[in-house]
Amino acid sequence: MSEVQIDAAAFHRRAKRLLESLKSFDSVLVIQGRSDEKNPYTKTIATQMWLLGYEFPNTMMLATKSKLYVVASLKKAKILEAIPSVPDGVSLEILVHGKEADKNKEMFGKLVSILKSSGSTIGMVSKETTGGKFVDEWVAEFAASKPSFTEADFGPVLSRVLAVKDDSEIKYEKTASGLCTAVMRDYFIDEMADTFDQEKSITNEKMADRIAAVLSSDKLAKKLFSKVPMLDMAEWSAQPLVLSGGQYDLSHDAESSTALLHAGTVVCTLSMRYFMYNATISRTFMIDPSPDQDKNYSFLLELQKKMLGWMTPGESMGAVQAKAAKYVQDQRPDLTGNFVADCGGVTGIEMRDGVHTIAPGNSELLQANMVIALRVGLQDLINAKATDKLSKTYAYQLIDTVVVKEGDAAAEVLTSCSKEPNDVSFFFNEEDTTTGAKPDVKREAKADTKREGNGAGARPSTRKSAILPSKFRSEEKDDESTTRKRREHQKELLSRLLVEGRRRFAGEEGDDGEETRVVKKFESYKRETALPREVRNCKILVDERADSIVLPIYGMAVPFHISTLKNISRNDEGEYVYLRLNLVSPGQGVGKKDGLPVEDPGNTFVRSLTFRSTDIARMNEIYQSITALKRDQIKRETEKAQLADIVQQDRLMPTVGQRPARLPDVFMRPVAEGKRFPSALEIHSNGLRYMAAGRGAGSAVDILFNNIRHLFFQPCDNELLVLIHVHLRNPIMLGKKKIQDIQFYREASDASFDETGNRRRRIRYGDEDEIEAEQEERRRRRQLNKEFKEFAGKIAEASNHEVEVDTPFREVSFNGVPARSNVLLQPTVDCLVHLSDTPFFIITVADVEIVHLERVQFGLKNFDMVFVFKEFKRAPVHVNTVPMTQLDNVKEWLDSVNLPYTEGPVNLNWAQIMKTINKDPAGFYEDGGWSFLAQDSDAEADESEEEESEFTVSEDEFEESESESSEESEFGTESDDSDDGGDDGDDSGEDWDALEAKAIAYDEKRTHPAESPPNRAPAKRARKK
Repeated sequence: MSEVQIDAAAFHRRAKRLLESLKSFDSVLVIQGRSDEKNPYTKTIATQMWLLGYEFPNTMMLATKSKLYVVASLKKAKILEAIPSVPDGVSLEILVHGKEADKNKEMFGKLVSILKSSGSTIGMVSKETTGGKFVDEWVAEFAASKPSFTEADFGPVLSRVLAVKDDSEIKYEKTASGLCTAVMRDYFIDEMADTFDQEKSITNEKMADRIAAVLSSDKLAKKLFSKVPMLDMAEWSAQPLVLSGGQYDLSHDAESSTALLHAGTVVCTLSMRYFMYNATISRTFMIDPSPDQDKNYSFLLELQKKMLGWMTPGESMGAVQAKAAKYVQDQRPDLTGNFVADCGGVTGIEMRDGVHTIAPGNSELLQANMVIALRVGLQDLINAKATDKLSKTYAYQLIDTVVVKEGDAAAEVLTSCSKEPNDVSFFFNEEDTTTGAKPDVKREAKADTKREGNGAGARPSTRKSAILPSKFRSEEKDDESTTRKRREHQKELLSRLLVEGRRRFAGEEGDDGEETRVVKKFESYKRETALPREVRNCKILVDERADSIVLPIYGMAVPFHISTLKNISRNDEGEYVYLRLNLVSPGQGVGKKDGLPVEDPGNTFVRSLTFRSTDIARMNEIYQSITALKRDQIKRETEKAQLADIVQQDRLMPTVGQRPARLPDVFMRPVAEGKRFPSALEIHSNGLRYMAAGRGAGSAVDILFNNIRHLFFQPCDNELLVLIHVHLRNPIMLGKKKIQDIQFYREASDASFDETGNRRRRIRYGDEDEIEAEQEERRRRRQLNKEFKEFAGKIAEASNHEVEVDTPFREVSFNGVPARSNVLLQPTVDCLVHLSDTPFFIITVADVEIVHLERVQFGLKNFDMVFVFKEFKRAPVHVNTVPMTQLDNVKEWLDSVNLPYTEGPVNLNWAQIMKTINKDPAGFYEDGGWSFLAQDSDAEADESEEEESEFTVSEDEFEESESESSEESEFGTESDDSDDGGDDGDDSGEDWDALEAKAIAYDEKRTHPAESPPNRAPAKRARKK
């Protein structure tokens, strides 16, 4: 207890609030006897924790309207006496309870006198009981005077005082919420997915025990809570709860069952506390949900969003529950009987406050800075499409720890673990009827999409034959429903992007999108005496030391800095040699330096100087010297520009006292210099070190953890290399090259096993040898994957998980041309990458503002993608020639990572577009932002379909119109001929009989050509022109 320190400012501030709450009470008596581990959540303990920050057993607090008295043992009294007084604080008096009975009796008598002088109404926490010797002594002393007092329940008032949190309490609540979120998001979801994926058998209770063991595991705690200070103050408020397999008890005292974890609907609830402040989170995970289950979950999610908006200061808690119940009854009357009426309540030091609950009829009012465990649930739901008995009955529950904000703002959610359908849904792959492949469970990762597939990979989205991909119309309707949801989500993303853009650029002025040029000043010599002595000869002098050229002009030595020289030319004319020096000046043509900034535009500039001489050798020497000086100056400027964004790294701290973890025999790309040689990659205290081998032996490449933005591990499945790729925040210099991506790899195939001319191949040959070689290669690939994956995990652990390992998802990859060749682009959790070959391609999803799909039109086999970044000064990145068959897959991936996208039929001039946006970004968003791109995209497809549907006709009308058009076509020739009667001469007046006679005569001539008149020339067949 000697190390206990009490926050004096917080104590006086909170004690003052406690005394101010004694309106209808003359005094309040709060007694805590011996500790009771079976009941750690009492208002008495909560009050002590709130005031003092610690639990003080065998302690009594007496609060009057003007003073606070505390009775405690001698050690506790010394701690309390150390609390200093502060201005506007409360008056505090400490009374010591010792071992001498007489002195204790005298002290208790003093308390009774204080009670009598204060008034007859005493506030007590009536619903709580406590015991112990200390309590018995007080009860015995107070018994004689007890009839003269009126005891009233102070519990509800105390609940109102504790319900409103100050800033430090909200900070603890946020930390506790972060603990819950980390365990749920970074441990349980992966553990559950791995259980289903590996088809392991584990009970719900055992899974809950695994979750509870997270805090006691140093390795897991370091991984999950690396940024949490004083982790020893974190603990479980209640045992984790895991429900599945048709048994769903959503009550507060529910326990995990001993039944096996079932791949149907899984409900997980976690409650943790930090510095005694509680937070709770609950999520529901769905395995292969039916459309009805998706619909019910989406409705529950929408209901929670509504409730967050209703939770404003001044609203009664019962009214919030009533609005929720009415919303269910109005929107989904079929779920009225399944709605869980208890919608949570205030949390804090007490895990659940019985007074402030969002329950029917509760008249307690919400106040700003109340922290509430908001709960929405549906129970006893029936899955009509269940494939097994355990999936027949299911339940949904969502619990988030939220804080009520001031004004009309919606409550803020502190537990940030995603609950969107894409992030809580698991899906079975369809069984391949041709191969009989066994279906796998694949979790839909953050960057993954909902997909169906077979043994060959993801199902193509574009039909290539006349055979329908589905046997049932219902499956086609499911696809339409998915497309409709995607369109609605894209509309939401685009509107959110517009709001965010207006907020981000509010009141900000743009520029022309080009770098601001500044006036450069060059100084050759600080004073005239610094000129070289050779200038007295009035000859051209090249001073490499001052980077200047001294030219004789009218008998004076005039220095020109080499930066002012644009170029130099030499011409021979007869016996003379001419040197022409062109100088940099504004207004020179249409080049990049046309807009050269100047201090005073009214100045006169020298554009060129010409010198003539008969000394050819001397002029050649001057020409060569000036050319070399200019070349060196350009080289220095180029290197300086390259190093502009190079950030000075900290020094690598080598591991001391033990051998660092090593990954031997790996190659590095790009190569530092010379030929490539394998070497070892080492993990040190604050970074990685790769010791170069070969010609550059001894030189080290150091990569610090704080400079690593992304760390990728790509296995050698379907690849020639297994690799670990590092994408840096700031580029570093490798030799004379600036690099931002470094890759460490090992080839997956061994040439000694692949050669066909070795001795083993000559002696043994046949199918058995090939099978053995294939098995050996598969074994070697598995070993390489395991070795590199474990090493990548060690890097993440050594960095305290500031760096996380990311793995590409080959299942949702697509082809494209980001640079020169067509490559396979693979999404990861945070990026879109191509790592198998140089040049590497890495785009961070968080940096992208919007994606535009170009050349999306009927008849084309490919389309292009344009990634526009949030940093508008950064040029958009193009990925060309993406197969049209992968259009839907690309859209689903973009939608799953919450990237808004648009599409159009043609390529756009993005350089001009970005220049226009950079001139006035605020005006750009005020005018609608990216809506000009969305005219042909999915976001507008709904409106176009509605417009087309207005012009549909029935089959009868169509047949009638068709018959009318056929009648018109039959008589069209006659009407047309009659209209043009003045042009055809005699033919226009012939009737049907005359035309028929002509036709008969023509046929007879063709049938009997020999009978034709001899003087008639033979008919010629017309040629096709």
